[in-house]
Amino acid sequence: MNYLNGKYTETNFSEGELYGTGLFETICICNKKPEYLSDHYERLYKGGHSLDISFEMPYKEFQEIILDFISKFELDNFALRFTLLKRGTGYDILINTRKLAYSDEDYQRGFSLKTSPLRKNPTSSLTYIKSTCYSDNLISLKNSRSLGFDESLHLNFIEEICEGAISNIFFIKGGTVKTPATECGLLPGIMRNKVIEKLKEENIPYEEGHYHLSQLIEADEVFITNSLMHIMWVNKLDDKIYFKRKITDKISNFFNK
Repeated sequence: MNYLNGKYTETNFSEGELYGTGLFETICICNKKPEYLSDHYERLYKGGHSLDISFEMPYKEFQEIILDFISKFELDNFALRFTLLKRGTGYDILINTRKLAYSDEDYQRGFSLKTSPLRKNPTSSLTYIKSTCYSDNLISLKNSRSLGFDESLHLNFIEEICEGAISNIFFIKGGTVKTPATECGLLPGIMRNKVIEKLKEENIPYEEGHYHLSQLIEADEVFITNSLMHIMWVNKLDDKIYFKRKITDKISNFFNK
């Protein structure tokens, strides 16, 4: 017997509900089409194995569910969240939507980042999957926004830069685009991967490595990425102001064609 909202029930709560054992993907719906859907599917599939969620749904079925949802509610320029919650040997599926939060004014103004006291744990398996255990990120983001910033910057235990609360980070120094290596303790985002692919394709110098905050402060340009914002230039980190965005704009234009 269980208790829910003032009523006794024999419903058994799932591991996803009780312990947050689950995964989610946030997919950008633009022009009534889901972006990078196969990439989101692959990450769900791999993450499911990490959490012992037997997500064996064929890609075609996953695609049909998403496209049917978009068609049914005539969604355009929305964020669609697809969530898997572990239930015994199976899972529950939850789909919800919200409007895209980023405006033209945001892209003109750029985002400001606040270094968070939260430290990422490179030894945690949850660091590398899109887990529904997301409260640390949301608390960090809320704290940064309460101080007048748009996003948080997370470091790891040895003060290497990792990622934002809801984004991956890149910086440019001397014409080379740099981003923290995955093993620093970050979720390799879909858009992060797309940017890296494009840098290779366009023969733009880039590297993945281990960088400290001082290197980010000394950068010529900084930008962040996620599946919804795509690429957002950074105008400020703590007290450091950035003015340049030439290479950032060049990279952004690859995805706006």
